Amino acid sequence: MNAKAAVFDMDGVIIDSEALWQSAQITSLAEFGIAITNEQCEQLTTGRRSDEIACIWQEKFNLDINPSLLEADILTRVVSLIEHSGEAMEGLYDALHYFRREGYKIALATSSSHRVIQVVFDKLGLWKYFDVISSAADVERGKPDPAVYLATAKKLALTPAQCLVIEDSGNGFLAAQRAGMHTWVVTPQCHHEKFSHAAGNCRTLSELVAALSSQKVVSCESM
Repeated sequence: MNAKAAVFDMDGVIIDSEALWQSAQITSLAEFGIAITNEQCEQLTTGRRSDEIACIWQEKFNLDINPSLLEADILTRVVSLIEHSGEAMEGLYDALHYFRREGYKIALATSSSHRVIQVVFDKLGLWKYFDVISSAADVERGKPDPAVYLATAKKLALTPAQCLVIEDSGNGFLAAQRAGMHTWVVTPQCHHEKFSHAAGNCRTLSELVAALSSQKVVSCESM
């Protein structure tokens, strides 16, 4: 592998926000008398753009509301939750320091909107680490379409094969794979069969750094 950039997904990789997204959706839909579960959110909307999330629920329950209004309500709720209780994923700063020390460019490729990126980066103090920031809101289709990853490679002036992606969701993993990028899955569910073709499987970013450091040592010793 000749990776020159580390490309991070955001929700569930950088920030522990998946439960916050689920809470925002559950609360928003409760306003319409609709009860949904965390499991439904995980199965139907994880890794999706916020406009797609709103459309999924609007169509599923035939809601008499413009999806853009539902999207705005969900976003307002999730931004507030992140501001008040968002936390970095375990090992985040160690991973960022590792990639910077090893000479990688660092990029973000997320399904979240720029509004959510803003609150996450402000909350966690991340602006200084990233060379490129990409939102799927700026491309025609969100994950699992590869568009946001291909756009990120173009911004980095690198080929997809030169990018190491860090993902946690099925939709994100498919998007990165379809873009032709080396994809490491970092999630407690990393050994699920849907991630069987990942370049690597780790439960945390700390494990990722340890695995990559080990590969580097092995590579150097084999020279």
